[in-house]
Amino acid sequence: MKTTVVRTTLEGLVAKSHAHRAKQGSSVFYTAAAATEPAAAEPPQETVAG
Repeated sequence: MKTTVVRTTLEGLVAKSHAHRAKQGSSVFYTAAAATEPAAAEPPQETVAG
């Protein structure tokens, strides 16, 4: 696997806020963003036939 593929993938995750980038000296470190709870599915609404 090429380094450019990994770097491009990580930068894509940073752009989507799924990862964070931190530069320390000449190195760049990537960490996963905090996981969020998935949105709860709303229960189906009942309809009343009249």
